[in-house]
Amino acid sequence: MLVETLRWQRSLSLMTFNLLAPCYFRHGGRVESKDKTSFLARAQAAIQAIKHEQCDIVCLQEFWFNREYQRAFRQAFQPTHYLHTAKRPGNKEDGLAMFVDKRKFEVHYVENVDLVEDAGDRVALLMHVATKWNRNSMRLPQRSFIVVNSHLTFPHTHMYASLRLNQIDRVLAAIRKYVARQKLHDVPVLLCGDFNDYDDPVYRLVTKNGFASMFAHLHGREARITHCNHNNREVGVDFIFGARLQAPATDGETLATSTLRRHAELTLSDDDQPEINELRLQLEPVDCYLVPKRLPRRDHRPLVATFGMMHGESSRQKTKVPSLDNVQALTAGMKARVEDTIPIDIATDGLTS
Repeated sequence: MLVETLRWQRSLSLMTFNLLAPCYFRHGGRVESKDKTSFLARAQAAIQAIKHEQCDIVCLQEFWFNREYQRAFRQAFQPTHYLHTAKRPGNKEDGLAMFVDKRKFEVHYVENVDLVEDAGDRVALLMHVATKWNRNSMRLPQRSFIVVNSHLTFPHTHMYASLRLNQIDRVLAAIRKYVARQKLHDVPVLLCGDFNDYDDPVYRLVTKNGFASMFAHLHGREARITHCNHNNREVGVDFIFGARLQAPATDGETLATSTLRRHAELTLSDDDQPEINELRLQLEPVDCYLVPKRLPRRDHRPLVATFGMMHGESSRQKTKVPSLDNVQALTAGMKARVEDTIPIDIATDGLTS
């Protein structure tokens, strides 16, 4: 149980936004990347939309690795934000970008998580962030939280289900390994990005590993439409998940708050983890919303979550980190169930082996 001395101190806002890379966007019968005027104009529209929300942390997907395109974002954000990018492997022209407000936060570690071999040609960005205003009075672990930006493969057919589970499994394993290596067992974790599907085995695996969707937590349901895909279907595929946020208990606890509390820790496993009683950063979800439809020629809407940032005594219950073996077993079980539903002629393609 959290002590009553918990107090608000600052706020945090996080945006996830798939930009629709010019190398993939066709209009007027041609790829936009061939039209400098067009792709720079759309880049500036995206920049202005991002700036309008004034978010502390921005996680971008389909960030195009073109020199002029990158320069536009660098000129707009480098004076106020730390900028980190990760390009997809091989000949892919896009990747991920993360911008962190340097006036409020420090970036202590960045890891490019390669989702290759049996996990396709995707990447994820893992970032260890710490509050800056209290660095003279609190140790680094007490000011820390982790943010992960990801973009999973689109499920073109059933045979991609296993591939997508491999991808999210690698993301979760990267979080777990870094948390264990740095002894950050009690810090909040935010996982966001374009998951390219909804209510699927990936979503269920994420929530089974202790994460809760911020939009569902605050609104009682997921955002219905965040993306119009290439099949002209309007779907909700962009998410901001949180784990170990530890919302303070209230006398009249709502169902949504109760749900978040059940996801306050990553999945339990080992019994030999020590108690963690020291002061640590805590995030209280305040709002989660879609940016209004005002952006030209784009297939995703930005999703924003805001949090209150506070310090108080950590839960006196044991906080345990799941063993890699347990989580891998969970993933393997889900993959087996998925593959059991795939017709034999599709499964023999090799992607699900």
